[in-house]
Amino acid sequence: MDKLNPLLIAIVPALLTYLGTKYKSQNEREQYASSAWKQLYDETKERMDDLQSQVEMLSEQMAEMKANHIKEVEKLEHQNTELKEENRQLRVENANYKNRLIELGDNFNGV
Repeated sequence: MDKLNPLLIAIVPALLTYLGTKYKSQNEREQYASSAWKQLYDETKERMDDLQSQVEMLSEQMAEMKANHIKEVEKLEHQNTELKEENRQLRVENANYKNRLIELGDNFNGV
């Protein structure tokens, strides 16, 4: 047993130093991996936030374009209605001129 004590005294500190170094190295690797994952998460989150803001901006632009489109369609429909009415009036006027011309022709032939 006396021989075992000096051996333990020599081995135990070396073993503890080795395990401590191994633990420290593992801990450093875990910290590096953790910081790498955090950096990746932060970059991904930043990209997602940028994409989200772009989606919101595009949604606003689409809503604005839809509103402008609706206004333009309403304007064109109103213009179309006015042109249809003007066309109807011109047809009536044209029919009246035709009738007048026929009457004048009949009057001229009848004289």
